[in-house]
Amino acid sequence: MKNIIINTFVLMLIVSASACVNKEKNTKSENKEDINITQNHSDVFYHYSIWWAFVNKVFEGDITAGELKTKGDMALGSYNLLDGELIMLDGKLYQAKEDGEVLEPNDSLKVVYANAAFFDVDGSFKIQKAENYDTLRARINEQLPSKNFFYGFKIKGHFKYMKCGGLNKQTPPFQEGLDVLIPNRPIFERENFSGTMVGFYCPEFIGNINVAGFHFHFVSEDETFAGHVMEFEAENLTVEYDKMHEYQFVLPQTEAYDNVGFDKEFQYKKK
Repeated sequence: MKNIIINTFVLMLIVSASACVNKEKNTKSENKEDINITQNHSDVFYHYSIWWAFVNKVFEGDITAGELKTKGDMALGSYNLLDGELIMLDGKLYQAKEDGEVLEPNDSLKVVYANAAFFDVDGSFKIQKAENYDTLRARINEQLPSKNFFYGFKIKGHFKYMKCGGLNKQTPPFQEGLDVLIPNRPIFERENFSGTMVGFYCPEFIGNINVAGFHFHFVSEDETFAGHVMEFEAENLTVEYDKMHEYQFVLPQTEAYDNVGFDKEFQYKKK
């Protein structure tokens, strides 16, 4: 009888120890999964559609504004039919229309092209004065740890002058590509106000998949002025950047993309 009691007690200890080990393993596994999710969010550059297709009159995509919000909390791009510049800041989407109006789009609105990321600050620095776009790019180039990676940016400050470009809404059948539309885009200007530039840097090896170098969009603090950044003069800038080493590339599943010919090549000024 004594042996039975002892054996039963030993068996209970073994079962209890095994349960503790399994619980610890599961906890570690769950924690590891949580860590990976956080790291993936901060390290992934999400890219929808190819720049070369966008240049060659593929102006309709199959991802919605709501879906794009699941890919990042900052973004830039354009909506279907080029119906406004796309800007996302701190998880909020903006649509800068061709007449200068700035709206918060419905989640069902479709996106033709976008770059997005979950912004995680890896570094920051101040710029007391930036006379122009070239000055800003030069200062950022001095600060980046390496130009062989992808970066996201938030640049906040006071803007003595800002010139933004929009896009004219298109109707099918599409006649012109970005090589014609961008030089003839609507222009918006404003002086003495505060706001934030959001954007990305892609290394030169990106080729025609995306915009090489820097690409910035902008939204004012009062949310009434936005668009693609063209020229500016600013002061008291805070530059935050997120270094990313993973690139998620998603192509549209549309008839237009199926049949596009990559005939034209067009890039913004590379720097």
